[in-house]
Amino acid sequence: MSMDHYLIQPHQTILVLNATYEPINFTDWKRAVVLLLKEKAQLLSSRVIRLVNYIKIPFYKIMTHKPSRSMIYERDDHTCQYCGATKHLTIDHVVPRSRGGQDTWENMVVACSKCNIKKANTPLEQTGMKLLREPRPMGNKMIVKLNKSNVDEWKDYTFT
Repeated sequence: MSMDHYLIQPHQTILVLNATYEPINFTDWKRAVVLLLKEKAQLLSSRVIRLVNYIKIPFYKIMTHKPSRSMIYERDDHTCQYCGATKHLTIDHVVPRSRGGQDTWENMVVACSKCNIKKANTPLEQTGMKLLREPRPMGNKMIVKLNKSNVDEWKDYTFT
């Protein structure tokens, strides 16, 4: 039996690659050790494991359709999209819900409470406020997380 599991970095997030080396998930270090002990994965580095058997993942699972609060925060780098603040953040609907705005990637942005209160239920063009960048769908959240990551061991698996 291999002793690879001793090389996993405890208390860290571990990148999980498919057998084809495509990033498919993140897991905690304990789950990674279990996969290694059961010989379902191989250790590539202290923060990366690769599954032994290929797992087919449906396209709809890879591409995110409906945004969640956490994904909006991640997409917008935890930064107010009106003023650039990084504290007292919330989610704002560019077109207010009271005016027919939907919970879509293009209509939800991170905003600080000050800007959110200032904008209120007013259409953006009537406020004199401007978005720092146009809100867009996030797409594949694995690629986004990898590209924003500062873990050196994951850089080989990014697509930038």
